[in-house]
Amino acid sequence: MDQRIPVGEAVSRAWTEVAQAARLSNHVLQAMPDPTLTSNFAQINAVYPFEKASDWHRSYLGAALEHLIVWADIVAPLKFHPEHEVTFTFRPAHTLGRAAMEAASQAVWMSSGETAEECARRHLSLIRWDYDEHRKSRSDLDSKKRVATMDTALLERASGTFAESDLRPPGHLSVLRAAAPVVGLDPDEVETVWRAASGAAHGKAWAALALQHVVPLEEYEPGHFRTLRVPDPEPMARVLRIAEQITSYGVLRHADFCQTDIQGMLERARLWLSGVIPYRDDADPAVVAHLKRPAPPAPGA
Repeated sequence: MDQRIPVGEAVSRAWTEVAQAARLSNHVLQAMPDPTLTSNFAQINAVYPFEKASDWHRSYLGAALEHLIVWADIVAPLKFHPEHEVTFTFRPAHTLGRAAMEAASQAVWMSSGETAEECARRHLSLIRWDYDEHRKSRSDLDSKKRVATMDTALLERASGTFAESDLRPPGHLSVLRAAAPVVGLDPDEVETVWRAASGAAHGKAWAALALQHVVPLEEYEPGHFRTLRVPDPEPMARVLRIAEQITSYGVLRHADFCQTDIQGMLERARLWLSGVIPYRDDADPAVVAHLKRPAPPAPGA
């Protein structure tokens, strides 16, 4: 029995919007210049010039976008075969969205400190979190000692500005909840979505029931039913929207902290995207031409 159900137009549009927004942000990030000497990142890097905050910030966003671009290539490929068809299951969307949320929220949290020193403190806390996870991943004692030595060196270099107690590693939930209001999201909603996505990614039964429509079929033993499970597309859209919103905000924050031309970069990315995405056969040629038209120069440019 074919258990597939066509995706509705509204959900399909929402999924595609996430995909194209991710491509736009990815193009912007890839073209990002180094921070200027008077930029916010230059000030943060000056507080701790060893592992640059600007490099780590960009790396978090790059990780988030790698996940979202996978989704983009699934839901809105740049080239279609005439018989192209995709069957969506619920776990990949939630897993990719969760991973992008976790990666991008680190960038948003780190760069939302009110001062360069506070941003640097958060940056160092994230590095120590990274070291701690690295140490736990090693099975041999020598490798663990090398990571511990790196952590000790960081604390020594930062000791003139921060105490060890200032640089405790955070966790995904605390970083996500702190980043949510910066992006204009409700921390409780973000936590709810993140926990459901984590449950889906880890194969938890409760998530499989909460994120799918379950239809009972025949009762093959007393009290035991075969079921038909259909992914609910709305939660899939919600986790992907949140992931894209956090990531896109982080990319714009990165551009701002590099002191670069944000509008110019967005316009170049828009023109690139309008030139590579496929258009429906019934698309209005005038609309397509408008999308591909360069924006007029700014006054005084």
